[in-house]
Amino acid sequence: MRRGLTLLELLFAIGLLAGVAAAIVPLTRTALVAMHDIDQSLAWQRSADMTLSEIDRLLLRRDRDSSQSNPIRASNDRFIVRTATGVSVTITHEGDKLEYRDGNNDTRLLLGRVSSASFELSDVAEVFTVTFESSDGLTAMRSWEIGS
Repeated sequence: MRRGLTLLELLFAIGLLAGVAAAIVPLTRTALVAMHDIDQSLAWQRSADMTLSEIDRLLLRRDRDSSQSNPIRASNDRFIVRTATGVSVTITHEGDKLEYRDGNNDTRLLLGRVSSASFELSDVAEVFTVTFESSDGLTAMRSWEIGS
């Protein structure tokens, strides 16, 4: 009765194990790259949703005094809201970034990798629509009914 492996069998087993490991490494790397891309997409979508929530917060704080002009102004790549405290907040799309500027000239980055941003204020239906598109083709959009 023989116990254990011969040297030749041991070398063959180690070589077989090394071959299996060498085949698994590229598959693992491919899976990790794919997971990284998915993670980047989810992170951008999460950041876009938080940016839309920030705009929602600004709209709730807008100046509702009807004797003054409209507190919300929107152009294609810029959105300005005057808050109830009298401070104007501007959100602009410049380059591939969405930036937030308040009345104190403080600037902060809201969202990166933005290929296009659209701020549309419909006068007839009083609907404000914001749309962001990432450089990867992801889209985030939200609409608000702007009433008094």
